[in-house]
Order: sequence, then structure tokens, then C-alpha cells
Amino acid sequence: MTESSMDNVQLEITLRRDVFLLVELSALSDGLELSQWVENALKFYLDDRGDLSSINKRLARLDARVDLLDEVLSRLQRIEDRLDMLD
Repeated sequence: MTESSMDNVQLEITLRRDVFLLVELSALSDGLELSQWVENALKFYLDDRGDLSSINKRLARLDARVDLLDEVLSRLQRIEDRLDMLD
């Protein structure tokens, strides 16, 4: 796989035949050489992975907030139960 304006790196990969045929057909339908299609796919994967990392961090913060809300609601329920017992 090569990049025209940067240092070239050669990469050898092994794919199952069915996967290779899908990649080859996709490259042909996109009007790309196989190496360019693979390079683009790797770039998209890395971009998506970076986005997923960011999303996962946000989800972790949301999970912490949900846990806090659950605790608050649980305490409110206990308070309501105690008030019901006083009635």
C-alpha cells in the first residue's frame, strides 16, 4: 500500500477469500485501486475508533450521573416511605 506524497510503506495482509472478493468489488465500484480502498478503509476505521473512544467517555460520565440519580431517587423513596408510616 502506498501514499503518493509521503514515505511509502509496504503492507502484506492475508484475508479470507470471501472478504477479499468483497473488498475487491467495493474498490472497483468506488473506482479505486485496491490499495487505495484499503488505505481509505483503515483511515475511516481509525477515525471512527477515535469517535467511539470519545463517545465511550461521555457514556461513562452519563452512567455516573444515572447512578447518582438512582441514589437520589432511592433516598427520596425511603423518605416518602417514612412519611407514609407517620400518617
